[in-house]
This record gives sequence, C-alpha cells and structure tokens, in this order.
Amino acid sequence: MSEPDVPQRFLDLAKQAGGQRALTDTGLRERFGEPGEAEVYAGQVWRARWDQVSVLVLVLAVEDRDVLAAPVTVDPPVEDGHCLVVDGSSNTFGVDATVWAALATSVPVRVLERTIDTWSGDIARWISTTEGRSEPAPAGTRHGHGGGSELDPVASFRAELADDLESLQQAPGLPAETPGMTTQDLASLLGDRLDLALLCNSLGMRQPEVMKLLRGKVPLTLEQVKTVARVTGLAAEKIAQTVRPLPFGLVVAAEHPRWRHVWHERARRQHVSEAEARLSGSYGAFALAARETGGRGRDWDERLRRFLSDEELDPGDA
Repeated sequence: MSEPDVPQRFLDLAKQAGGQRALTDTGLRERFGEPGEAEVYAGQVWRARWDQVSVLVLVLAVEDRDVLAAPVTVDPPVEDGHCLVVDGSSNTFGVDATVWAALATSVPVRVLERTIDTWSGDIARWISTTEGRSEPAPAGTRHGHGGGSELDPVASFRAELADDLESLQQAPGLPAETPGMTTQDLASLLGDRLDLALLCNSLGMRQPEVMKLLRGKVPLTLEQVKTVARVTGLAAEKIAQTVRPLPFGLVVAAEHPRWRHVWHERARRQHVSEAEARLSGSYGAFALAARETGGRGRDWDERLRRFLSDEELDPGDA
C-alpha cells in the first residue's frame, strides 16, 4: 500500500474492468474540475497522498483541518467482517470497492489530493454510526465477511493500511495561533547575545532579511535554526519556537486541497519540499496582510493569490 502509485493502479484496474471514462484525467476534470477545486464533504472518495504513501479514502465528516475518513481498496479484492463493500454498479470504478470501516480515523485535510468519486451520503452515515453492528447495509452495498482470525492474510493487509493512515497523519501542518497564545520572538530570546553582523554573516543573508527572522515574521528553516544555535549557544528547540504562529483562518485556507497543486509547483520551482513551499508561502501571505491591514485580513485565499502572483511577477523579491 505504501507504493506512491498504488491507488493509480487501482484506477487503472477499474478502468480496464468497467471501461470507465469518468476515471480518466479528462473525465475527472469534467466531473470535479481541476485537482483540489472541489469542496470537501462527506461521501466523497479522495486520493490522499503524502511523500511515498498514497491511499484512497472515503470522507465521513469534515472539520476545519481534518476529515474523518475510512480507507478504500479496489485491488486486491480483500475484505473482512467489519468492511462495507460497495457494488461496482454503485461506484465509478466499475468493480467492487471495499471500505475498511473499522479503520476510520482522522487525517489532515492537507493530504487530500484529488476527488475520485462521490457516493451516496447513506454510505458515509452508515459507516459513521453503525460500524461493527448488524444493521442492514445501504442500497448498492453489502457487509464484508471473513478475516476473523489474526492468522488470516487479511490481518497483514489491514495492518499495512493502518500504517499508511498513520503516515498520512504525520504530514507536517502549519503552526496555528490559539486563543491566549503568546510567542517570544528570536530577538527577545537572544537578548544581549544578539550580534546582528555575526548572524547576517553566518546565515549568508542581508540585514533586512535577518530582521524578519528576528521578529518572527518569516519561518526559520531547519538549517537556519541549527546555524543560530551554533553561533549563539542557545538550544535549537527554543529557537524553533520563536516563529509567530499563523492566524487560524490562514492555516485553514492554505491547507485546503485547492492549494495543493500550487504548493507542488512552488516546491518544484524552488527545489524544496511541499511542506516548505506551503510554509514560506503562507508566511509571505501573512506578511502581505500585515502590511495592509495589520494582519487581520479576512479573505485569506485572496491574500494567498496576491502574494503568489506578486512572487511570480518578481521572484527576486520572494
């Protein structure tokens, strides 16, 4: 399950079995728009991905930064007594799809990458409220069977799925403000240890850029944290805690799937990870809002668009 192309293999198999044009890139765009454009709601099947882990999941409920979701598999045709099997005539795959109801858990919304299908809301409600019980399955579905013994091969498959979900849960998120939270900036932490010229030289940065770091306006990279720790003698953990958290609304906006393709492209251009691209881009949008409104911008999607548009026009100032 940990192969990054496994869910794509599921889709390829389904297309072969049912000849489903709806599962091609063109078909998915016709149904759901560009990747990430669809709003997230219960009953959708998404491809969730982070690093080398990629899993199909059925969304059961949505919160601000997380979704309650259950993994979905198509190939191999494995199931157990806690699963719900959705008939091929009731889904776009054209083959039976297994929902692992007992593995339903919260995963970050930021790992959702592409809407694959939309199922009846009855399916999501049944899994959310009757998992493990004997109520009749919704129309177009049936109860799974087998897998009762830990010696059954399905137990290993189930454990692998659980490991993949745990990996998705570890996807790094943005630092978010909480009520009453205060953050000491790096300048205050350094106090009389602050040697601006030494920091500029050690970090290889101009003074205005270092001042942003000192005031917590931009995030420190891991290498910058190590450098500051080395030249000041302070613990790296304390230095890493000096970056000001982002407004909660900005975090929710930046972690929404609609921005994933933007962070992917930004990461490619800057030769950094997706997490780093999202982190620096979000702080850039926050700095833009702070200059214009004191940091109280309400339309964070628009702030992100404006910052990224300015960055593309003048990448030297990013």
